[in-house]
This record gives sequence, structure tokens and C-alpha cells, in this order.
Amino acid sequence: MASLPWKDTPTHYGRASRWLHWGIGVLLIWQLGGMTAMVLWGHAPWVQAWLSTHRPLGTLLLGLIALRALWALINLRRRPAHAGKLGGIAVFSYLLLYLLMLGIPALGLYMTWLSGQPFTPLGIPLFDGGSANSERMMFARQWHGWLGWTLLTLIIGHAGMALLWHGLIRRDGTLRRMTGPRRR
Repeated sequence: MASLPWKDTPTHYGRASRWLHWGIGVLLIWQLGGMTAMVLWGHAPWVQAWLSTHRPLGTLLLGLIALRALWALINLRRRPAHAGKLGGIAVFSYLLLYLLMLGIPALGLYMTWLSGQPFTPLGIPLFDGGSANSERMMFARQWHGWLGWTLLTLIIGHAGMALLWHGLIRRDGTLRRMTGPRRR
């Protein structure tokens, strides 16, 4: 079997798409898992340690998701098609996922800026912080949270459709497009 190309093909996603997909997936699960742990177990020390990674990883996610969106646009004509009666729904759900994946961390950055605090994830100064505006910050915080839970719901639906609908019910090979062809 030839090695997997970096760019997408009409039958499979390439290496770059796969690395971005699974890497972003792991980071999103980490982010949403930390928030879920806070809801379930409060501010225990281990939860606080987990949540201390939220801002820097959220910033990293924003960059990776922007890169992934750009890569998807570059490969748009080569990517596997979403065929069938539900293809339009799949395209719409992907657009919604991308919108949330880009919007939620951007809203988090805006929220941090509104707090008036400087932001230096991983030691890289991004901004000094604006003038503190607690009313707007609380509004942004609410939307950041609500949209985060919406994203979690969509991720569960995305994984469910891939595993159950495409993997077990239809067995149409859709899941292999992102996991790879069977090795001989």
C-alpha cells in the first residue's frame, strides 16, 4: 500500500487533515472534560490543576482550528464528498462545528481582554488587556459556557453518527476516510 498523502483525496483524508482532526479532538475533549469535572466535582485541587490549562490550550486550539479551516478550504475540491440524502445535513453540521470551534475560543480571548488582565499563554504575550468591563465580561462568559456545552453536544452527535450510523448501521466506509484504509 502506498503511503498516505499529505493532501486529501476523493476517497480519504490526508495526513494533515487527520492529524489536525484527531489532535483538535483530543484537545477539545480535554477542555470540555475539565469543565465537566468542575461541574461534577467543584473546585477540588485536581480539577483546578486541570482547569489551569484551559486558557493556554484554548488559544492553541484557536490557532489549530484556524489552520484546519484553512487547510479544508485549500483541499475543498479534493476532499471526500458527503453524498446521499443526508449529505446537506452533514455539511451544515460541519459548518456549525467549525463556527463554534472558532467562535468559542475567540470569545474566551475577548472575555479575558474584557477582564483587563494581560494574557500570555505559554509565555507568549498576546495582549495587555483592555479596560475592565465586568458587565460585558459576564455576558461573554455566559455565551462562552453555553456555546461550549452546545459544542460538546455536537461532538457527541458527530462521534455517534460516525460510529453508529456510518460504522455499524450503514457500514459505508465513511469512518475509514478519517481513520485510514484497511491495511493488507
